[in-house]
Amino acid sequence: MDGSIGWPQVYTRRPGEAHFDKLPRGFDKEMYASLGLSSADVQRRQRRHLGRAFTGTAIQEQEAIIGHYIDLLVRRIQSLFVDTGEKMDIVQWLNFTTFDIISDLTFGESFGSLESSAYHPLVLSIFEGVKADAFLRACNTYPLVSPLLKRVFGGKQFQRGKAYREWTRTKSEARVGLGMEPKGRRDFVTHMLRPDRDGPGLSRMEIAAFAPLLVIAGSETTASALSGFFFYLNQTSHVKAILVDEIRRAFSQESEISISSTHGLEYLQACLEEALRMYPPAPAPPPRISPGAEIENHFIPPGTSVHVYQWATFRNPQHFVDADSFCPERWLKHTHPLYDSRFAADSHGVFKPFSVGPRDCIGKNLAFAEMRLIAARLLFKFDVDVLPGQDDWHSVQKTYLLWDKGPLYLRWYPRGQKYKIP
Repeated sequence: MDGSIGWPQVYTRRPGEAHFDKLPRGFDKEMYASLGLSSADVQRRQRRHLGRAFTGTAIQEQEAIIGHYIDLLVRRIQSLFVDTGEKMDIVQWLNFTTFDIISDLTFGESFGSLESSAYHPLVLSIFEGVKADAFLRACNTYPLVSPLLKRVFGGKQFQRGKAYREWTRTKSEARVGLGMEPKGRRDFVTHMLRPDRDGPGLSRMEIAAFAPLLVIAGSETTASALSGFFFYLNQTSHVKAILVDEIRRAFSQESEISISSTHGLEYLQACLEEALRMYPPAPAPPPRISPGAEIENHFIPPGTSVHVYQWATFRNPQHFVDADSFCPERWLKHTHPLYDSRFAADSHGVFKPFSVGPRDCIGKNLAFAEMRLIAARLLFKFDVDVLPGQDDWHSVQKTYLLWDKGPLYLRWYPRGQKYKIP
């Protein structure tokens, strides 16, 4: 269903109303301990502990770690692609960056992908695991033949997904064993372990169960959003020119670009939000299950799967003018010089790329901080173009909960070689 109906009536139920829970079938008891699948009462307790890791203050504390990997990305682009003139698959390198960041913030060590210029084998297992999860959900709609379908078609994918969960369990247990603040450094596990006035921190099993979800949610989705950002930015040359101008006029040197200083880049924020609208990282989120409730005066029987599709909602012309066009101006305040009243009637309330309600994405602040930093650093330092012949990069993609992305090849240039902007 459309988000204008689903967001308020399925995802944000009022107190006293029965909740539409996430699909429960097909997961083991450890998976139920994660923030994404646990019961409402348990979820609130878990979210309270982990939420402290994603406050603005907490993210500022992690800026040195985040910045370290963005510095490394910039150096790798310079040496491997600017100096040589070689083309770059931005999808791959954004994944290298975001997976290295989230691994360090979670386990205290990175996957090493930026250094090695290669995916860690476990990251490849994550991609297979996402496909396996989508297949698992589909199989579970046919309970009589589900065991056979899984055995015949899903064996290799399930084994890779299992290997990834085992790896994250081992890493999380090792990190828990180091205590709350190893070497005086706070990370996500610090906040999960810390007790509060209502009781102890999260258990080892809860942390081990949540770690796989945290790594995926804090990496692949951010890389997807930025991949869509670079694709659509380079489809609209006038937008790219405006954005590059904003970034390069805001800073006189690269060291000035930080989490806090990029907050004021209104056009950059508008471009990122428009990229999320055009290319939501989770275009078809997992369904919710009806408890037996009415939606739009229609009774939905208990056990019925209810789907809200972000992609369809965000491209609905009833909600957005020129819904299939990349127009960052639709997100600007009326006080901005580039504000366009043509978009005044857009339904911003249906735009929920991080979901909505008590189970929305807890990492929204971190995602935007990373996206602003990466986009600002790269567009300040380099000129860039998407190579010709890739106009169908988005339209040919399939989805398995997340986009199954192909390579997106860019060419990087020294600053000023392509854009004559101060």
